[in-house]
Amino acid sequence: MSAVALEGRVILESPAPSFEPECAETMAREYFGIDGRAEPLGSERDQNFSILSSSGARFVLKISNPAEDPRAVEFENAALQHVAAVSPAVPVPRLRPTLSGSSVARHRDDDGKLYLVRLITWLAGVPLRQVKVSGALRRQLAVTLADLGRSLRGFFHPAAAKPLLWDMQQVADLAGLLPHIGDEALRESCAGFVSHFGREIRPALARLRSQVIYNDLNPSNVLVSVGPAQRVTGIVDFGDMVHGPLVCDVAVGAAYQLGGGEDPLAGAAEFVAAYHREVPLEPEELELLPDLIAARLVMTVAITSWRAARHPGNREYILRNAAAAADGLRRLAELGPDGARDRLLAACPPVPIAPAPPASAPEDTGALVRRRDALLGPAYRLFYRNPLHAVRGEGVWLYDADGRAYLDAYNNVPLVGHSHPQVVAALAAQAATLNTHTRYLHRAVLDYAERLLSKFPASLDRVMFGCTGTEANDLALRIARATTGHCGVIATAWAYHGNSATVAQVSPSYASGEAREDWVELIPAPDTYRRPTGTDDAALCAHWLAELDAAIDRLTVRGIRPAALILDAGFTSDGMFLPPPGLLQGAADRIRDAGGLYIADEVQSGFGRFGKSLWGFELHGVEPDVVTLGKPIGNGHPLSATVIRSTLLDRFAEGTRYFNTFAGNPVSVAVGLAVLDVFEREDLLENSRSVGAYLHEQLRSTAADFDVIGDVRGLGLFAGVELVKDSRGREWATGLAAEVVNGMRERGVLISMIGPQTNVLKIRPPLPFGREHVDQLIATLRDSLQAAVS
Repeated sequence: MSAVALEGRVILESPAPSFEPECAETMAREYFGIDGRAEPLGSERDQNFSILSSSGARFVLKISNPAEDPRAVEFENAALQHVAAVSPAVPVPRLRPTLSGSSVARHRDDDGKLYLVRLITWLAGVPLRQVKVSGALRRQLAVTLADLGRSLRGFFHPAAAKPLLWDMQQVADLAGLLPHIGDEALRESCAGFVSHFGREIRPALARLRSQVIYNDLNPSNVLVSVGPAQRVTGIVDFGDMVHGPLVCDVAVGAAYQLGGGEDPLAGAAEFVAAYHREVPLEPEELELLPDLIAARLVMTVAITSWRAARHPGNREYILRNAAAAADGLRRLAELGPDGARDRLLAACPPVPIAPAPPASAPEDTGALVRRRDALLGPAYRLFYRNPLHAVRGEGVWLYDADGRAYLDAYNNVPLVGHSHPQVVAALAAQAATLNTHTRYLHRAVLDYAERLLSKFPASLDRVMFGCTGTEANDLALRIARATTGHCGVIATAWAYHGNSATVAQVSPSYASGEAREDWVELIPAPDTYRRPTGTDDAALCAHWLAELDAAIDRLTVRGIRPAALILDAGFTSDGMFLPPPGLLQGAADRIRDAGGLYIADEVQSGFGRFGKSLWGFELHGVEPDVVTLGKPIGNGHPLSATVIRSTLLDRFAEGTRYFNTFAGNPVSVAVGLAVLDVFEREDLLENSRSVGAYLHEQLRSTAADFDVIGDVRGLGLFAGVELVKDSRGREWATGLAAEVVNGMRERGVLISMIGPQTNVLKIRPPLPFGREHVDQLIATLRDSLQAAVS
């Protein structure tokens, strides 16, 4: 048995707490302020009591097993709170806080042993195992599980990776428990399946979509109403939650819907089909489902047989599902794997993920383009030769009008993933409550300002809000001019900082055809690829800083002093260059010596994009005077920020004031707070670092096989791949880049291209991007490169 499985056994080996009802009543009163009568409830490893208060309200007092890791209890509490916030209609218990405001009380018995105690709301109804399940109730049960899964989709907690014997991914580690199965034929059957699972099934699970799953939809954990109109009234006991393949959640529920008669899979098929209509299962998930159902049945037989031997006093409760599980295994064996698979596949025809378009879809796309041109005009541009008609986004995926999924490896704006449920819920809840502006007091804008400023050096201690990166940069330039008394601005030759009249002047990549004002100076980006042969980092820095000095001198000759140097730490639009150490600090020193400010535009390169630091400027140990942030801080919602030193802002406020009707409104800051919550809870900075390292490793491996890849650069989930006609001559391959980008779009992966010659592939996905997504990206890149160069 593996170390993980052994560790997961500890909690199940430990006997459940055994407090008397009088002690439970004391806990309810002293910790939660509830006077009531306690009655014992069944439980496998904890101890539960119903508490009927003197006012008639009913609760459940949960006393955790002393062997339980406190982080696991925190995980359960966080999940319940998340579901309540995101999907209040999902019938799960609500936590009642302690008198001190905590979600858990800490109780020590006479021997000093610690128990964690919680009080949750009572959900009306009877356990599903006590009623005859109708088809309508079975379908509603599947819909409820789908709703619960959707509400958990954006949730994560470090304890989700806890060792758990009931984790289906660990079935192959149960061999040590099989001797406790008394029936020899059943024991041998389970042993054969455990071996099969380890060889064939467990390796396939790594390819499936995963999230935190409930993992325990058994008839004792589902409450239903009493009477002819059966309905699900509650889902209880979240102690077996784990991060795992989503389809495992379905398999657990389906395992308890097997029946007798000529078609033992009828109930399970009906359950799976109802779930499939709500959350379409992918082909590989459906292919594995019969084995996963069997896995749950084997787990039930093996674990409960072992548990019953360890705890004979609780034998009846522990073995309550064992006989049905053994019978289900026999019936599945009679059907055979192909028969079970065919039965479930027949019940689950393909479900369009997005509404299917009319039969004239190609003409409709053309009509949309013509309508767009007529209404929006020619200044707007579309990506790709075959424009993408996106109708839905989820995580790192976009879906077109035909329901086809596209892996999004381009869009940095949905930082924590498209349509993240926690962000959407925060937006909707606040929009339904209040949305005004910053001329009224509102606590949330202050809470958000404090949270955001805590991510910056102490010298950057004030923040002003806007709606876009353009607004943030426009305000930054206004402040720079007002506080320095100068008007000159220096930027790089192919930068993009926004599209207002002022900011467009320092955004040559998008406004290259506009006349440049005399207060603007542009300098080349520090090209780490086309540096002269033999030039080291120090020489490159010296050369680039000389370019900056020359730009300051050119402004001076025209009688203009610089107010600001504005730089993106990743030089994204210039071609995605990471400057060598010392360059940004040298730039900041020079612009300050000339009387200007250093503005760090972190819209594209900030907020964990590089993986090693939260902000791009932090990589270089430099502190800007002003930092600008754009819509990624709102996951695409119109939210931006200008973070600044208070000394500068105070001087700015002496001569003017700032107001922006939509900026910093309650809805926007609710979204901003939710993005910070998700970013921290899902540890997206670490994901950017680890997955980004894998991405760059795979890109470099690909470069070794394709001579047209001249350079791979970047850091974290920020990568530029420069295409050339050959790696020796380094001649730009603009046409090839366009072929690759369009080829990848046709193969279902979205990237773009950047740089003055548009020959650099721009890879900059949402931060939840995983290793499996990297694998798909690389495979598609290889196929598209091969097709383009052939």
